[in-house]
Amino acid sequence: MTDPTAPLTNGRAPLPSLERLLTWREASSAGEAIAAALEAARAAEADLAGFFAAPDRLIVTGAGSSYYLAQVVAAVSRELTGGMVVAAPLSELILRPAGVIGGGPAARQPVIVISRSGSTSEAVDVVTRMRAAGHPTLVVTCRGRSPLADGAERVLVSPAGNEQAIVMTRSFSSMLALLLRVVAGAAGVRELAADLDRMPERWPEAVAAADVGHRLGSLGHRRVVVLGGGPARGIAAEWALKLTETSQIATDAYAPLEFRHGPISVCEPGVLVVGLVGGPGAAEEGRVLREAGAFGAETWLIGREADDDRGLAGWISLVGSGLHPWARLPLLLYPAHALALTVALARGRDPDAPRHLGQVVIFDPA
Repeated sequence: MTDPTAPLTNGRAPLPSLERLLTWREASSAGEAIAAALEAARAAEADLAGFFAAPDRLIVTGAGSSYYLAQVVAAVSRELTGGMVVAAPLSELILRPAGVIGGGPAARQPVIVISRSGSTSEAVDVVTRMRAAGHPTLVVTCRGRSPLADGAERVLVSPAGNEQAIVMTRSFSSMLALLLRVVAGAAGVRELAADLDRMPERWPEAVAAADVGHRLGSLGHRRVVVLGGGPARGIAAEWALKLTETSQIATDAYAPLEFRHGPISVCEPGVLVVGLVGGPGAAEEGRVLREAGAFGAETWLIGREADDDRGLAGWISLVGSGLHPWARLPLLLYPAHALALTVALARGRDPDAPRHLGQVVIFDPA
């Protein structure tokens, strides 16, 4: 197993240690943040039962990483309940609300607003608008003392998810665990709830996968493609965002079988294709990785079970074997952080100070 603090090279000089990065140190504490979030979710489960009680439509929203988190939660919620659960960017609820909100009564359309900082201007605006229109609102954040939390009816806080770094790492993983556990409890899916509670025990598997990501990040790929289907589609998008914002490397995210419909043409030496598979469709999605490898791309499959990797010649990591497919999702972020931050260092970027970015986005429409 590769030591993530050991010196790697990009073909010219040793890369700086990841440990010098605040972003990496915060990402590396995600295991503890996930455990704290699960405890908070269990404590809040009974109080939130009414919020999730048979809505006509449930809307989950955020911006940037929080929007991708919303996509994961919405997809899991649809699978668990069979209900109408919609993920939308905050901006759509401000600029084009009719495209998100259904025609039924507002009281039957709860809105979950996700924001790490609790200060993102669009998030504050959406909570204000939704409450004024009569929608029940739930805020999920890492800062209980924030403008967003102060204006919400209900607040869920990830107790150890708050960060100083600009890019989201442990905040995403912990808020995802928090929401998945609340949704599993509200839906009465005890198998998923129990497996989520076991997830902190499996953190070493995420660490082992991150070691692979660290090694791959030093190899000088020109492009990275991340594949994920179902609820993992939002996880793949978050991987792509982490790579883009920290290193500006060309990165794409696709549903695995959709990758075959055109985008697979990018496969060649110098391209890394990552597959987040495990659960329904894993065998079919694994075949896409094999095709990418046959076309010259380097491949990395992060699977759930050993039979996900049948016939695959590339890098393989197993994360969450035996767990419910959706219970493993928060464990899939740490490998992304290792890959993205190492790629950034190899490209001469500073992930602690990504260009053009700040920790909180304030949008002034004027």
